[in-house]
Amino acid sequence: MSGSAQPRVPSGGVRTPAGPPLRLRPTPAHTRAVVAGGGAGAIAVLAGRPDLLVLVLPLLVWALLAHAALLLRAGAPGPMAEPAPVLRLGTDRLPEGGTVRASVHVAPGTVAGVVLPPRAHAYTTPRYATAADADAVSLSLTVRRWGNYRIGPVHVQVADAAGAFRAQSVLGPLDLQVTPDSPILEAPVDVPSVIGISGAHISRRRGPGTALADVRPFQAGDRLHRINWRVTSRTGTMHTNATFSEQDTDVLLVTDTLVDIPPLPSAPPESPSSLDVTVRASAAVARHYLAAGDRVALHDLGHLIGPVRAGTGPRQLRVLTDALSRATREIGSGRAVRLRTVRTGTLTVVFSPLLSEPVIAQVGDLVAQGADVIVVDTLPLSVGDASALHGRPERRPDGRASDRFWAEAWVMRRLLREQIVRELRERGVPVTAWEGPASLAPVVLSLMAAGSAPRIRRS
Repeated sequence: MSGSAQPRVPSGGVRTPAGPPLRLRPTPAHTRAVVAGGGAGAIAVLAGRPDLLVLVLPLLVWALLAHAALLLRAGAPGPMAEPAPVLRLGTDRLPEGGTVRASVHVAPGTVAGVVLPPRAHAYTTPRYATAADADAVSLSLTVRRWGNYRIGPVHVQVADAAGAFRAQSVLGPLDLQVTPDSPILEAPVDVPSVIGISGAHISRRRGPGTALADVRPFQAGDRLHRINWRVTSRTGTMHTNATFSEQDTDVLLVTDTLVDIPPLPSAPPESPSSLDVTVRASAAVARHYLAAGDRVALHDLGHLIGPVRAGTGPRQLRVLTDALSRATREIGSGRAVRLRTVRTGTLTVVFSPLLSEPVIAQVGDLVAQGADVIVVDTLPLSVGDASALHGRPERRPDGRASDRFWAEAWVMRRLLREQIVRELRERGVPVTAWEGPASLAPVVLSLMAAGSAPRIRRS
């Protein structure tokens, strides 16, 4: 088989494997031309009607030329056959809100029509994901939400240039991984407790580091490069710089994927659900503390994302981002996967709408084990907002008043939830709503202040 008839697919990206050749079949236009032209031509010859023969001769010539051109195509897999089309994505990894180009490539000299099934939170150009062109058909796909998307199956119809023969094919889907948006947090890198022996956090004890603690007389064993020559020359006695040691800590992200609470229909378009906030906030917090040199791990209560072991550096950020972006929006059985033990002093950030009893119990266990716990409330602000009622009943899509009082029920549920939030705060667990990159800054500062406050000794 010659390579000249194969689809010319650019390098890079991901593509479907080459399938078997397509068997071309005559189109209805070709069939009508052959039947009508042949029948009328026979009648014209038998009846001696040259005028009728002149009328049907173009149909016969068109059908004959189309058939001859198909048989004489160089490098074709065989008579009445064409190489299978190939679906290609420009990349298999895309940031949230990014655009990827999906293209279907066919053999040169043929025309393809492509239909791509729509996907939720994905917008195509052309709008209805239907296009036709020669040699290659391109579609632009913009994805608004994180997650794992299956692009396809793609329905393709291939025809020759004359439109006399065509074949249909269905190309298998390709996976597109959309990573969540992780803004840079406007929060300090300091933590309430330090655990490790090296890092970017300044501890309260003296040791090797860069933060100056004191200038003291030189002692045996001190490093020579730490000698303070200015004080030494002024006092005449050898002095050295004493520094605070720099340590790292463990950061644990606990995600509640047991439920996914969508915003109310009255909320602005593209408002995030509780699962959207959980995934995006987890990615932002992980990026923030990994940049500071800390060890970051993830535990998923709903086992939708899966556990991620503790690690450091850019590689751990890629592992966490991949785990978050591979998650689906299909909520599982609702059973919480409890975390048994946690290291004392671990900075634990729990992302939850605080609607499940197992999640509340898990927060209590973490506090009892000595972890520094922060709860990020992921319940959409529009859910349970009493101002959205306006004293009017909710309307159904047909305009009639609904007999289901979901908005009122959520208002009551939010009021009941406030009691849980109040009890958590009374136990020293800060609860804050995720409102952007600056959400954690006051909470971390308050935890640091509480950690450095003097303790009252009880007799």
